[in-house]
Amino acid sequence: MSTDPLLRVRDLSKTYFRRRWLAPPRPATFALAGVSFSLDRARTLAVVGASGSGKSTLARCLTQFETPSGGEILFEGRPLSPQRRLDIQLIFQQPAASLNPRFTAAEVVEEPLVIQRRGTPAERRERAACALELTGIARASLGKRAHEFSGGERQRLAIARTLVVEPKLLILDESFNGLDASLAAQVAALLGDLQQRLGIAYILISHDLMLVAGLAHEIAVMEHGAIVEHGLAAALMSQPRHPHTQQLLAAARALEGGAA
Repeated sequence: MSTDPLLRVRDLSKTYFRRRWLAPPRPATFALAGVSFSLDRARTLAVVGASGSGKSTLARCLTQFETPSGGEILFEGRPLSPQRRLDIQLIFQQPAASLNPRFTAAEVVEEPLVIQRRGTPAERRERAACALELTGIARASLGKRAHEFSGGERQRLAIARTLVVEPKLLILDESFNGLDASLAAQVAALLGDLQQRLGIAYILISHDLMLVAGLAHEIAVMEHGAIVEHGLAAALMSQPRHPHTQQLLAAARALEGGAA
């Protein structure tokens, strides 16, 4: 097996230029400014920061929804190419709400394979059934429509939809936002089980440091498009060094105390 990390990001930048018709362009927006990090197989990195810090832009660049302005993304030691698009999957905020309620579970999970024209109908159905079973949903539920599942089951359905293409890296962009504590714990346990069984790596994008701290091996804190602190989760949580990390931690603890 290669000794290269699964993912290596070097000096990644993303700049947006706002142009107006018959008017000078507005000042550039630097969404990412020299972001660098690496992630090994079967590891979880939490990327945390306030709104506008560049977290979601980073996720879109890694999944090739956006083209970086500069820098390099290496996947398994090679420059990230369109052919590797399926190896990195993105789950957006409130993924269960994005499911077509009229689709059956089979149709929901098979859809990425249909779009990619992969396999026969029978092969796609079998892969959908296996993906559902990995998330704890019986294959007997293949014919149920999405709206017939509970909220927690729809979360699992959304995860199964990404698993059907056998990704090596799963990016969850604020996917825990809005979940109650019980459902968030169920999803976290499922992700941990899948990581152990399949060796998937995760990047958890969140504004809530306390929420993802217990799920991640490492944490990277972003501010103004840059990573200002990066370290092992336990060490960063116990001894945050950067003022922005300290602010995020203090705010998260205050919210947690207020909810108690």
